[in-house]
Amino acid sequence: MNLTELRNKAKAITDYSPELAVYDEQIDGFINDAYNALWTERKWTFCNKLTYIDIYPDVVPLQPNGLTMGALCTFNSRRIQFSGSVFAFDLPYVWEGQVFEIQGRDYAILKVVSLTEIQLTDPFMGTSSISDLTWKCKHRFYNIPDDAVELLYIGHRDTPIVGTQTGFGKSSGLLSRTEESLNLREDFTAFYSECYINIAPVVIAPGEKLTAERYPTVDATTGDIVAGSKMELCWAFEGHGEKIGPLSTPLIFTQPPQPLVPLPNVVRITFKTFDDITVQSPTFTFAEDQLINQYEGQRKRLFFNQNFNRSTGVRLKGLPVWREITFGSTAVVPGMPGANTNTDPIRVQDEAGIYDLRFLDQMSPGNKRYDEWDGQHPRIRPYPRPIGSDVTYQHSTGGGVPNFNSSKERQFRQWECRYYKKPCKLALQTDTPEMPHEFHQLIVYKLLEDLFNKHENTKQADVYNNKYIKEIKRLEKRYVEHTDVMLIKGQFGLAYNSWAPYALDSLRKTN
Repeated sequence: MNLTELRNKAKAITDYSPELAVYDEQIDGFINDAYNALWTERKWTFCNKLTYIDIYPDVVPLQPNGLTMGALCTFNSRRIQFSGSVFAFDLPYVWEGQVFEIQGRDYAILKVVSLTEIQLTDPFMGTSSISDLTWKCKHRFYNIPDDAVELLYIGHRDTPIVGTQTGFGKSSGLLSRTEESLNLREDFTAFYSECYINIAPVVIAPGEKLTAERYPTVDATTGDIVAGSKMELCWAFEGHGEKIGPLSTPLIFTQPPQPLVPLPNVVRITFKTFDDITVQSPTFTFAEDQLINQYEGQRKRLFFNQNFNRSTGVRLKGLPVWREITFGSTAVVPGMPGANTNTDPIRVQDEAGIYDLRFLDQMSPGNKRYDEWDGQHPRIRPYPRPIGSDVTYQHSTGGGVPNFNSSKERQFRQWECRYYKKPCKLALQTDTPEMPHEFHQLIVYKLLEDLFNKHENTKQADVYNNKYIKEIKRLEKRYVEHTDVMLIKGQFGLAYNSWAPYALDSLRKTN
């Protein structure tokens, strides 16, 4: 059953079905509460998700093209500049929040400005140099997937490159207090990690509000957001890499008619605090900014509500569905020949307080959906810190010829990660629960229990609670993970080794 069918079934059973948007939103909220309660009731097999986490080796002065990049560092300054392009910074968000070592001391990277410049969270306290070669970028902390509730497995496998048994399986998790008692070295490195430590999560602050207006000046700027165009917009902070915070207060905007002096068909968006101050970091000043400025390192991401009627300017049935605003088309008429479409999300830099929205196809229903996790992003620190790579790829200049002067060089290595995931909110009319369809009725039972309790009908609430408890036992028999009996019998030495000692071509024990 999809969201519409779940809602209609609840209305039919309660014999109360007003066609009110407010009531439908309340019902949808109860449906998602029931869905989440059921999802977290047991360790369901359908809640597992498999993904891969990229491993990043250390970045050192010697670059893939054979050139060595020295670092220009000045005492008491947070700016570090390099003599040429550091190719790894082509993925800038990977390195923000990681560790920059220079002259034997660690600093945190606040912002990757370009391929040749970074900014630190603390001023450099060593000896000034115009070409320091002691620097190193170390990827010490790894973000686990934003939709992860619990890590079930993370480890080095014999995939996808090596093709041989590594001798290492699952990396065990250590409690932070245990790690402190063992006093594990943070900078100890190896090719494989044996365990990981949960560390403090990254918390991104929420956005506040925004304003919008027709582009205020006359110039050659082009756009296709004509008078009468309607949209619902909001924004969120992005920082510490690509981590996104909670959404701001939404704004419903209608493009006004053309004034007497024609203006471009563009919408100017201004990011504001609740007291109408523009959210904008001061321009970085090399000689003065020893401390982090307000909003420094915090970019802004824009989102639009897909579940919104652009003709009437009202929300559709269901909850808001926020999707990224992307670069879209750079042509006057989107979709016409010559249009250059780009699906990368808009990232408004920390030193900018406005953004000019130019094209309607920047708000495509196919853009990536925003998932609300309250801005809290868990992280782990692997021990030992993995270094090295299995394979290095270079960007091709055509005909398969590697281009060693390109910033598209990649060093490839991964962990395999299986985790217990959070469900995505049911918001669109056709959104369907990510669970076996034959047990969607359980969501209805849980929903009805909440609804009857809301209306103080505890007798009917108990009836559906009993149905819920009875039905969930059937679900449990079929979809809860159980330990394999043969593994219990054979043991495989898992209590004493970090991997199972069995022959590679069978499950026969080797000792």
